[in-house]
Amino acid sequence: MNFANIGGGTNCKISILFLLLILIYLLPDEPTMSRTCVYYSNWSVYARKHFPRDIPVDVTTNLFYSFIGIDDVTGRVKLTDSWADLELPMDSGCGGSVKGSIRSLFELKRKYRKLKVSMSIGGWGTAHLFQNVMSDPVKMAAFVSSSIEFLLEYGFDGIDIDWEYPNSPQESDQMVELLRQLRQGLNQISNKLLLTVAAPASPETANKLKVKQIDQYLDFWNLMCYDYAGSWSSTTGYHSNLFGNNGDNNINTADTIQLYVDAGVQPSKLVMGMPNYGRSFTAESDSIGIPFTQGKGSGDEAGIWSYKELPVGIEKFDTRKVSAYCYDSSTKTLITYDNPQSARIKAMYVLSKGLGGGMWWESCGDDYSKKDRSLIYNFVDQLNGQLEETDNHLDIYGASKYLNE
Repeated sequence: MNFANIGGGTNCKISILFLLLILIYLLPDEPTMSRTCVYYSNWSVYARKHFPRDIPVDVTTNLFYSFIGIDDVTGRVKLTDSWADLELPMDSGCGGSVKGSIRSLFELKRKYRKLKVSMSIGGWGTAHLFQNVMSDPVKMAAFVSSSIEFLLEYGFDGIDIDWEYPNSPQESDQMVELLRQLRQGLNQISNKLLLTVAAPASPETANKLKVKQIDQYLDFWNLMCYDYAGSWSSTTGYHSNLFGNNGDNNINTADTIQLYVDAGVQPSKLVMGMPNYGRSFTAESDSIGIPFTQGKGSGDEAGIWSYKELPVGIEKFDTRKVSAYCYDSSTKTLITYDNPQSARIKAMYVLSKGLGGGMWWESCGDDYSKKDRSLIYNFVDQLNGQLEETDNHLDIYGASKYLNE
């Protein structure tokens, strides 16, 4: 079945219904329990006034605390903002107050036993740190031991490696070895502790990874299925389309998923990433694939719009590519993004392909106050609430000074 050719008619509602019916027809006989994964950035507490208590933990199975840093001199991991991480007074979301987002997340874990919280190490712009540390066996060993110490001190359920990106066969080998050592260390504590990676969608970058070797050590992959087009592009484009050419290039989510499957990863270990933000372009019309100039954003980052501040102007939906876009003719602002229709169709695609679930970057962008507009709530509703229900860890942190003070 070629999904990309479905739903090109003029009646949007009929097209979407037709696509959903096809996806329902292709569902496996046995229901798949899906993960819902959300990245929470520690800088959200500042300008965005977004705290752990604001995350919809009732429908979130896995949360990734971003980011834990790397000391390239010693190789050890470190906090990137100790005030936000450990000291900032805040409402815990469970009654009472705590200091720091990390403690707030631990209290949420106590109340919501199905919520697993992983520490995400690295992030965009830290490739040079990984290159430095992983090329030195002594520093790599320090990275591994300190990562596990951090997990036990601060109450995490897993480690997520966000190396963007290994750029050579040698670096891919180093990533394999890093994950081998981390898996070995985690298993000495509990074989239920999670090890994951944030993985690229671009074939050029993904093909540099030794996917099969990496996969043997992972619980699942968070595929970063967004940023296909943006300020760096030649023409306007969808930045998280499910199918087909996005207007600027041929990258799309369905092909990305198939690339990892073809490389030997079981579909159930692949989590489809989705954006809680839009990419903007200043263009003469709402057409995809035309020249543009740099678009303004809703915050301090040019070309980025928080999803909860969209649409701007008139919203439309491309049923063939599965992407929303809006256009404000007064400012010539074109923005491409996921909306509730995207979330529902992608949820059905996840089910039809037996994938591991959905992931969002980042938690502060969604509009949780409006469930009919929220991306995660629409996604989960389309899954019929079939979420993975493994318990988190509470009993392995007895030596933690931070959690037991």
